[in-house]
Amino acid sequence: MLNQKHAMNTNTRTKWNYTFQWTDRHLSRQETDPLRYKFDELGAAALEKLQEISAQNSLAKDAQGARPRLDLYAVLRDNHEKDQVLCKFWDELHTVPDWVDWEQIARGQKFLYRYAAANFTGFALQGFVGENSVCFAFPRVSQFYNRPLLTFETQAATGVVEVLVRTGGFSTRVLLHRLMETFQWLLQVTHGLSCIQPHGEGHASTVRIRLLHASVRQRIMKLVQSRPEYFNVEKYGVPVNTLDSIHSITTFCCNPMWFQLPKMGIVPKQQEVDDYIALFRYIAYLLATPTEYFETSEKAKAVMESMYLHELEPTPTSKIVGYNFVKCLEDLPPMNISKEFIEAGSRWFNGNELCDALDLGRPGWSAFITASKSWNTDSATAYAQYFRDSLYHAIILSKSGLGKPTVFDFKYVPQLGKSTGKEEIPSEQRHKDSKRLSRPAERFLFVAFLMGCGILAAIGVLCVKIVVLMLGSMKRPEL
Repeated sequence: MLNQKHAMNTNTRTKWNYTFQWTDRHLSRQETDPLRYKFDELGAAALEKLQEISAQNSLAKDAQGARPRLDLYAVLRDNHEKDQVLCKFWDELHTVPDWVDWEQIARGQKFLYRYAAANFTGFALQGFVGENSVCFAFPRVSQFYNRPLLTFETQAATGVVEVLVRTGGFSTRVLLHRLMETFQWLLQVTHGLSCIQPHGEGHASTVRIRLLHASVRQRIMKLVQSRPEYFNVEKYGVPVNTLDSIHSITTFCCNPMWFQLPKMGIVPKQQEVDDYIALFRYIAYLLATPTEYFETSEKAKAVMESMYLHELEPTPTSKIVGYNFVKCLEDLPPMNISKEFIEAGSRWFNGNELCDALDLGRPGWSAFITASKSWNTDSATAYAQYFRDSLYHAIILSKSGLGKPTVFDFKYVPQLGKSTGKEEIPSEQRHKDSKRLSRPAERFLFVAFLMGCGILAAIGVLCVKIVVLMLGSMKRPEL
């Protein structure tokens, strides 16, 4: 018994507000550091071929006076049979591994909407603020440098953050649009089973993301050739590397299970955990991320904890990303949530120590009350379907969202001298009808809290009166 207790103390690891037991399933730095210098070589080779074909097509279309937006997936689809590299790339993407169980994948997709409010709250406040600002800096979001795709942790790895700020995509001018693009991808890969299967829209978007990562890597490495100081490859590794990809996948499928939902009083069933991780194991395969780290939920959790321990270190750049994120969401219609509400939610998930390191403010007690009441614990099947359809329309199709599905083109291009600093929301982007004093969500939640306190107090007083009356009505026994 004493030996067992001593072993637990010896193997205990604590990072920020999270404590776990180190096991032989966890990855040491000697195992993770070499992954910084590995990357998707087939994707890089395919990108070069697609660029050659696109350049030829552009010349022809220029002569005709028409140049539509470049969609690398469409170029791949139409030309993969004409080139050996593209054929190999296409075959890999459309070959389903033997370990894929489509029924399990479908269950994993439904999990996102079963706990929709909690999942999206955790995604924003822990995934993005907690991991993307620090490493990214959201999943290792490093993979989605140009789109906030698989990058939604504020605490991710420093190399990821350094890549992202060089794209300019974390400027307050474009950050909201990037967030919606990330949500588009997440909604597309979970909207239905056919969406993630070969030729589905979620499958196609994931391929576009893989090519986008290759584009970012290629661009930065070209700049490094002429200006080595632009990006420290020796320190951070190759841009959008294998370690970044692993971290990004763990952020999406593991953080909800062990970082986010438990903070909201939700403990997913083991089958739900297994199903959701299985979904993202297949997504990892499509993104050329090693899948052996996600064979079981136990392995995936150990990898998540290893990434958290080794990679989650705030930097001055992390503070910039976190600051811009808060500014982007503050008083955004129609909910008009306050800066204090965002900070309280972030501290609830990530702890004071990490949020202090990111220079997030310390809000008052009322903000913590409203933030802690802002999620639902469960959604019935009918509501889950409603969330799936309504979110898809609101984020992707509506005028207030993206308007139409993005093709994840190379929009935020890294350039020498280009980086992101702390920014305010441009005056032309502020909604004229946005009133700082009109915050319906926070008002409702705070009033609900006060009403709950009032009801509990009334019940308490009633119980006391009943006890007093019962005691008063009791007669003393006669001597």
